Amino acid sequence: MRTWQAGLGTIGVAMLAALLTAGAAPPPEPPIDPALLVAREHAWRAWFGGDGVALAELLPPEFIGISWTDGPMASREATIAASKAFKDGGGRLLRLAFPETRAQRFGDTVVLYGRFEAVIETAGREQTIRGRLTETFVRRGGRWLHPGWHLDASGAPATSPGQR
Repeated sequence: MRTWQAGLGTIGVAMLAALLTAGAAPPPEPPIDPALLVAREHAWRAWFGGDGVALAELLPPEFIGISWTDGPMASREATIAASKAFKDGGGRLLRLAFPETRAQRFGDTVVLYGRFEAVIETAGREQTIRGRLTETFVRRGGRWLHPGWHLDASGAPATSPGQR
């Protein structure tokens, strides 16, 4: 009888401990390297600004981009060309925000997951684009490079391959 009661007591304590820890907050996420967030912001603004020089510095030759449209995957060259076409066509970025960002770090590689919001103007018309992102960054030679992104959006404008 005592063995049975002792067993119940042990189970009760274990259940109580499980209940108490189930409501505990998860451990805080480690902070994202501020230099990486600067590189990400720079890449987005360079794309919308048609800044091929900045994009060539940020996007390595092996870059692969998946746009928020249903176009094909884009190379570094196609992405830079689409950026230039956006700018040359009169497109401009009015506002950019990243309301949610989470990161996974694997040594010198970081994968960002999150949401973006961009307000752009094309052909004199303002449009807000909201979507989700997955972006990869690799630290090489003391700086962050951006070898790939995958974006999806609702209400995205028609774009050419490589366009954000």
